[in-house]
Amino acid sequence: MFDLPAEFVDEKGVRRFWYHGSCHCGAVQFSAAATRNLTITVCNCSICYKSGHQELMVREEHFLLRRGQEYLKQYRFGDFIAVHTFCVVCGVKPFYQPRSHPTGFRSVNARCVEFPHDVVFEYVEFDGRNWAAGIAAGTHKTTE
Repeated sequence: MFDLPAEFVDEKGVRRFWYHGSCHCGAVQFSAAATRNLTITVCNCSICYKSGHQELMVREEHFLLRRGQEYLKQYRFGDFIAVHTFCVVCGVKPFYQPRSHPTGFRSVNARCVEFPHDVVFEYVEFDGRNWAAGIAAGTHKTTE
């Protein structure tokens, strides 16, 4: 259906690799392109904490929903900016449209992605319970 190269050089000259992921049951499948050095944000807001979401933030053009749009259900709360999506079959949230970047990005759940052994992870904490202060402090990171 989608024939992606294993790797490519993006518009900024950065070498990126396609990583593939899915929800638990496999009904929703996606790909996200990033480097081999990944920043994963661990947020303590109520929904990330309770769902175990570990954020790999990628640009929209580096995200591809491969299949399963019909299995995705939206959930919004609070200020209704973030569009959380979860699989109606298994209940897992593989990605969503984040409040911090409401356009142009996808927050991919790193726990839903299959990574090769040579990927280097840097985990950063974000105080999502005090969201505005965390954003102002610059502790919310993208994976670029």
